[in-house]
Amino acid sequence: MTGTTGEFRRDHAWRIVLAAWLGVALGLTALPFYTLGIFAKPLAQEFGWSRAVIQSGITFSMLGVVCSAWAVGWLIDRFGVRPVALASQAGLALGFLGLSAQNGSTTLWHANWFLFALVGAGTTPLAWSRGIASWFVEKRGLALGIALSGTGATALLAPPLLNQLIASHGWRSGYVAVAAAIALVAMPAVWLLFREKPDTGSSSRQASAASSDGLTVGEALRTRHFWLMIVGFWAICSTVAGLIPNLMPMLTDGGLSATEAAGYASLLGLMVMAGRLLAGWLLDRLWGPLVALLLLTPPAAACLLLAWQQWPGLAVMLIGLTAGAEFDLLAYLCLRYFGTRNFGQIYAWQWVGFSLSTGAGPVAFALIFDRTGGYQLALLTSAVLLVLGPLLLLGLGRYPTSWPARTASGS
Repeated sequence: MTGTTGEFRRDHAWRIVLAAWLGVALGLTALPFYTLGIFAKPLAQEFGWSRAVIQSGITFSMLGVVCSAWAVGWLIDRFGVRPVALASQAGLALGFLGLSAQNGSTTLWHANWFLFALVGAGTTPLAWSRGIASWFVEKRGLALGIALSGTGATALLAPPLLNQLIASHGWRSGYVAVAAAIALVAMPAVWLLFREKPDTGSSSRQASAASSDGLTVGEALRTRHFWLMIVGFWAICSTVAGLIPNLMPMLTDGGLSATEAAGYASLLGLMVMAGRLLAGWLLDRLWGPLVALLLLTPPAAACLLLAWQQWPGLAVMLIGLTAGAEFDLLAYLCLRYFGTRNFGQIYAWQWVGFSLSTGAGPVAFALIFDRTGGYQLALLTSAVLLVLGPLLLLGLGRYPTSWPARTASGS
């Protein structure tokens, strides 16, 4: 068996991780969540929108993902990650250009978010996790952690850079810059560096399917593991998704300047990267649900600190730890409990649940603010959910040690 360095040195494996890292950093998962808070107040000032209207963009983007995730999963299983990812990146870049052309119509705002998510779903971990899974076995957790830590780079760099750009040239220039980064950085990286592993390439996918391990979609849907993951990650991800895009306005409402709040948002990025790498390292050594308990429950304390407006730095660090772990855990647990045979489609259905929760979180936080004048109720509810979600995942039990026997033509 190959060790850590062996798997990373083999063929083009390290290039796959780098391309996936850039794809995640400049993909649908990271860019909306780590940038919307920066645009929130400039948009409100120009168009007079409430925070709920602005944050509802995330909700409509997640609806777009829900509508397209199943198709993306099927396309990835059928044609591979690279062509799907490139097409989605092009659509996502055009979508951010569309955001720069907003005219104050809430209908246009919602439609833009829905459409760019509909075509950009192939830039989410749904795609990159499949690519990583085909190249890594022994160190799959670490490889996933490194690749998905790209979201941390976005959280680290986007707030200060965009905050400065918006202050100098306006919010429209900020959205143009995001679109340019996708087109000029992420797409060339995937085109030049990302390759399918030869034995899972499109020319041999039918032949390799018979020897792949894992459940069919129907079999996965009939397991308790599938539904425990849906409910557990709903509780976790709705909370994290609500916290991150509301963090900048939450901190500035507490008396911090926009520059100070952007600094804390960058600290969040560092912790996201640390959480990704720590989760990946632990997943190769410990039982996955235990890793979830260790990494996802401490941020409940962050919600209490923010509610009491105490120690914002510590609160941001704990939130980043959770935001740095949940993607790794969702992808890794799908691989361990359902196998690789139909990973794209099974993970797509899990991603639907994830997307619904992440779409509900931001607008729920904003609605509570609009109706109560503060975030305290949302934060206290989140503290409870961040305890319940990881506890539910403990019910997954041991990893399967075998899969149902298949014939060469079995599905």
